[in-house]
Amino acid sequence: MDIHRTEQEQIESLKTWWDENGKSVIAGLVLGLSAVFGWRGWQAYVTERAEAASQIYTDMVVEVRQQKTDRAREHGDRLLADYPSTAYAVFAAFVLAKLDVEAGKTDSALNHLRWVMDNTDQAGFTHLARLRMARILLDDNRPEDALALLAVKNESEFRAGYAELRGDIYQAMGKPGDAHAAYRGALANTAAPPGEVSPLQMKLDDLGRDHAQ
Repeated sequence: MDIHRTEQEQIESLKTWWDENGKSVIAGLVLGLSAVFGWRGWQAYVTERAEAASQIYTDMVVEVRQQKTDRAREHGDRLLADYPSTAYAVFAAFVLAKLDVEAGKTDSALNHLRWVMDNTDQAGFTHLARLRMARILLDDNRPEDALALLAVKNESEFRAGYAELRGDIYQAMGKPGDAHAAYRGALANTAAPPGEVSPLQMKLDDLGRDHAQ
């Protein structure tokens, strides 16, 4: 196909539209083109922000590995404040929560994980944040609050994690029968590597066979 000729034909078509339909049609075409280039500009903007957020998160991870936690927190706080719609902000919130736990800042850790739940539309991130919150509550001697947090209808592919954590909670509450049932449910949804005894099976063995239901 002759590309130059095709372009000339398009130009002639535009002239014909002008002659037949007047300026209103051309005005509509201009608006349409503006929308296209506006969308392209928006895509470029989103890409730029994602790249910037990626770099900040990379810097954060490096600072964590170098045990420069204050600097890492600065990077994380910046991601949450300036790039909240990116996945890197979610990753940063998880890292900040981990740093909080290690520093004994339970409430701050819970707040960062709540931020994840409030700011992501990815179910996997929501489940992961919920499970980590429940674990923190359990470790903080708040088993009832932890158990209440796990009361969700759709556990998706995280059902084994939910069941195992419920087992840990029930065991902490002095309810070995309920713990045994929860561990059994978790074990049914977990595949252990061949030849290895899964940690879940070990938990069941520790409880003793007399609590089986």
